[in-house]
Amino acid sequence: MRSGDGSLPGLDALRAGDRRALEAALRALQPDVRRWLHRYLGPRPDLDDANQDALVALAKALPTFEGRSSLKTFARRITVRVAYRYFGKRKKQEALALVPPPPDEIDPESKAMDREALRRLHRCLEGLPPNRRMAFLLCCVEGLEPREAAELEGCSANAMRTRLSHARSAVAERLADDPYMKTLAQRRKR
Repeated sequence: MRSGDGSLPGLDALRAGDRRALEAALRALQPDVRRWLHRYLGPRPDLDDANQDALVALAKALPTFEGRSSLKTFARRITVRVAYRYFGKRKKQEALALVPPPPDEIDPESKAMDREALRRLHRCLEGLPPNRRMAFLLCCVEGLEPREAAELEGCSANAMRTRLSHARSAVAERLADDPYMKTLAQRRKR
């Protein structure tokens, strides 16, 4: 295991199927999995279901973890795959329920603005093909370099750059007429 995993259990214990090691790993990774899913899927009523599915998939996969990357990278790859399954699940007519993002901000007005911006962004992203949507989320929301995102996705860095370029163009085009997003962008520049 990499040293950046802190209090996570040892690789040998996970491979051996030690129940306590598995529970400890899942408990330690759960906040990250939840945060990643919220960023990938946006505010939606089935976010808890996606979180549960990701943890189940992670529990099934942990005994096969070989240690060639950090445990968090392994968990993130699984979370990305689960997010793909949830991209098409919501019906177009279904209204978005507000699910608050992780409590990172302090200012209540900023929190409300960020929630609304996230809601509008995810509505815009729903129309993108899943691979472009994930490219946008990994690079623009998560802040990964296209090379890093490509590793998570299992594609080439050039393919990720192409997906990202197409996604950015589509998002810019779709949000160009949204006065709320223009106002928010101008506010952020100040």
